[in-house]
Amino acid sequence: MHRLVIAALVLSTAASVAVAQRYTSAGTRGTVTAYELDTRTVLEHKVCPRSGYTWDYVRCGTWLRDSVKLTLCNRLGTGTHYYYYQVGDGRPLRTSVWCPKRY
Repeated sequence: MHRLVIAALVLSTAASVAVAQRYTSAGTRGTVTAYELDTRTVLEHKVCPRSGYTWDYVRCGTWLRDSVKLTLCNRLGTGTHYYYYQVGDGRPLRTSVWCPKRY
């Protein structure tokens, strides 16, 4: 019984560290990030590919917005949902996604 509890504790700790490390580059150059309205909780985060001397923020932003729309529509359902979108280390801007009604 003790081994089971210890194993569960180790797995939960490892999982929380992995999630925290996954977003360590959020809000830095070469990334695009979507935040909840509290501007601290990361919804989605993408590391952008290099394009010459800069990063391809256009393609990367498209991937991120598609991913955020899927996440928010599945979680919150029909309607307009707001979140913050940040390109690189710039200021996060409030934006929205509209989710159609499913039949």
